[in-house]
Amino acid sequence: MRKWQEITLVVPDDLKDAVIGALSEQGAAGIWENDETRLVAYFDQPPALPAIESVVRSIFIRASHPPPPISLLTVEDRDWTEEWKKSYTSFPIGDAFFVIPSWCVSPCPSDRFPIHIDPGQAFGTGTHETTQLTIEALERWVEPQHVVLDLGTGSGILAIASRLLGAGRVFACDIDPVAVRAAYANVERNANRGVWTFCGSIDAVGTASVDFLLCNLTHELILDLFPEIHRAVRPRGFAIFSGILNEQREDLHELMRKFGYSVHEEMTRREWLSLVTQKNAA
Repeated sequence: MRKWQEITLVVPDDLKDAVIGALSEQGAAGIWENDETRLVAYFDQPPALPAIESVVRSIFIRASHPPPPISLLTVEDRDWTEEWKKSYTSFPIGDAFFVIPSWCVSPCPSDRFPIHIDPGQAFGTGTHETTQLTIEALERWVEPQHVVLDLGTGSGILAIASRLLGAGRVFACDIDPVAVRAAYANVERNANRGVWTFCGSIDAVGTASVDFLLCNLTHELILDLFPEIHRAVRPRGFAIFSGILNEQREDLHELMRKFGYSVHEEMTRREWLSLVTQKNAA
């Protein structure tokens, strides 16, 4: 039976992204967050432990954290999808929704919409703060007449939530075909009328055709895509930007000022920030 090398370490929230990136660069085949602070990385070849210890130590020291102990074990192969499914259970999100894994039979509270999700390999389980902040903002701002575009849809959870909240038409796109297939399947489970998925990006969207843009991406991608975003969003249209770290706040506010967007709401959760914005009239 195939064996894996398992590295475990405790990482504070503000360093998780940097450590996950470093472990990936060191050859990790997969990384598991098995509680709020513990990362478990799996390697199919013996990892270079001294190099990993060195790069992790540098990340922690730069952030004025004491370097963590790192444990290394050899573990037997297993069905990783089934292992992950054990840890992904039903939960409420926002004020209006209840996320139910597609493989679970779980009653939904009567005052919430069920969202049945199988994210597959796509981002968007609903557990991440950026997804939660976006859904909470959607509940307050989306209206029935809106044409919504979920840019970088992942699992499709935001597109599904938009439709369940009453948005007239919802389009969901991603450049990853695997994500688009996952989103399409999840749309079929939940809100198969009024939601369209496609493989592509914002450059395929008509000028001034979007009433409400959902953009839960990284800071770098938002900056890169913003000229096309600006073209696609109609005057007086709305956009929620998420996936932003608190220290990137001023960059995003400066971007909004440059392109003529008003910031109506700003939300934070732990290290993450989301903005509800509106494009000024032409």
